[in-house]
Amino acid sequence: MSKLPSLQNVLNAIQKTILRFPLETITAILGTIFAIILNEFDYSNPKKHFFEKALLSSSLCLVLFLSVSLFFLSSNKKNILRFITSLILGSLVVAFVFSFRDRMIDTEFQQFFVLNIALHLLVSFAGFLPKKYNQEEFWEFNKQLFLRILTSGLYSVVLYCGLALAILAVEKLFKFDFYDNIYLYIFFVIGGIFNTIFFLNGVPEIDNDEVPLQLNYPKGLKNFTQYVLLPLISLYLVILICYEAKILITLSLPVGWVSYLVLAFAITGILSFLLVHPIANESGNLWMRTFSRWFYFLLIPLLVLLFWAILYRINIYGFTHERYYVLLLSVWLAVVVAYFLIQKHPKIKFIPISMCIAGLFSIAGPQSANSVSKYSQLSRFESYVQKDKKTKLTFEEEQELSSIVYFLERNYGFEVMLPYADKKLDALYKKDKDPDSHQIMESLGFEYRSEYDRKDDLNDSFSYYFYERNDNAVENIHGYDFSFTIHSSISFDCKDCITIDNTPYSILSQQKKYDRNLQINEDIIPLKIDDFVNSNSAFKSRNNYDNSAVKINQKIENSKYNILLTYISANGKIENNKKILENYQIKVMIGIKK
Repeated sequence: MSKLPSLQNVLNAIQKTILRFPLETITAILGTIFAIILNEFDYSNPKKHFFEKALLSSSLCLVLFLSVSLFFLSSNKKNILRFITSLILGSLVVAFVFSFRDRMIDTEFQQFFVLNIALHLLVSFAGFLPKKYNQEEFWEFNKQLFLRILTSGLYSVVLYCGLALAILAVEKLFKFDFYDNIYLYIFFVIGGIFNTIFFLNGVPEIDNDEVPLQLNYPKGLKNFTQYVLLPLISLYLVILICYEAKILITLSLPVGWVSYLVLAFAITGILSFLLVHPIANESGNLWMRTFSRWFYFLLIPLLVLLFWAILYRINIYGFTHERYYVLLLSVWLAVVVAYFLIQKHPKIKFIPISMCIAGLFSIAGPQSANSVSKYSQLSRFESYVQKDKKTKLTFEEEQELSSIVYFLERNYGFEVMLPYADKKLDALYKKDKDPDSHQIMESLGFEYRSEYDRKDDLNDSFSYYFYERNDNAVENIHGYDFSFTIHSSISFDCKDCITIDNTPYSILSQQKKYDRNLQINEDIIPLKIDDFVNSNSAFKSRNNYDNSAVKINQKIENSKYNILLTYISANGKIENNKKILENYQIKVMIGIKK
């Protein structure tokens, strides 16, 4: 009969884990503290960005320190060298994360994500670098590591749910008020400290003669892989090969997303191959043996399709971060396929090692995704600016240049374009250090075309939208007494809605067939919105999403009132050179004449 573990055994296990992985434990505790402190800050608190980066650094350093520990524990070197190496490498990681902007952009999150994956891959093989490689030990170590992750997650979820329900019961039964964020902080502590220590306690020892790593292949995994995963992989393989045959027969170009489909299939297939590798050559596993033998050969035509698709798009549109990583993964897949076809006795550790190197290769330096994408799009930007000197850009070229400007402005800032703009942006830079893409395009002498614009829509529709970026702007409303907003699809009816100088005011506004009237008490005031839209050139015959400078106001005055209409949005169609307003939203300000 099994016994529950005593408190002393639990404490001994915790002590052993902390002594084995001291830096990892400290990092987990610090990360938990950073998460709790971060949750206490308001959104506008300037210290928030520091603790966000500290939390991200902690998550990366935890994985890095574990990799270093596995390497040094396996090589039986002194702990002082392990700690010094961990701190040096950890300092580089922290410096890298703190080089990000205060408000991190998509590309910086992407760099963090890739580095995170690379460091997790490093854990899988770091302990096998200083010792003689054993294929079965390597597979068993990573199997135990993966199962420990799942077990830690399950224990953490059960523990959190139990504690949360216990706190809820105390609150309801004893009318006891806990701190508002108690549930979130318990989640942080369990996820950050308990989960980490529980996981570290189960990290297998690589160089332990007393408890050696011996292959133990789960029967359930064999059945899942043989009867579910491999048949699905084969089905997708047939679909992709048939699609490739269709391309060759019809001589049509592959669709853009086929790159992602091929990559997903190939990587999933390789992971499946890793799952069955220890038993693929055993007798009775004909399906697995056939799969392992032919899988990499069948990947060759798909690799050709993959390179064709991504190189074609890079040739037309240049590099972006997404295309860079698709090409990088394509090269990595080609290297893996070549390795497993050429080597008579391939080592499966080549897969995580090569992917880790590829990930680190892409993060920093002139060959990184950030640098390659930046200079690729700057080169295209310069070519369009220079081309305009000779011939006027077409609609499609303006649309493409707009996407380039948006990409550069969002990821690298306005200033990066100045040396490549032939001094066309200098005047704008003196006036505004942070313009949006619309202003940049206008300063270059072009129309901003969004990806949703269509050439055929230019002369048969119009659209306007205004958005004030500065939420803290103070507006002078002197001369006006009250305001409200009207919509094209909603009637405004407010009886005795406001009283000024002991006089109640009722407001009624209904959409007419060609116009809209505003009734204030007994006074009816025609707004003449349709006439104003047709007479104002700011309502352009295109998607005009200028979020900065174009603010359209309409002033109306009679003997009793001053009225200011500020257009928030307006759109409609154009027939016979006349704009027919279909939808609008307008802010109305009313000033009562004394």
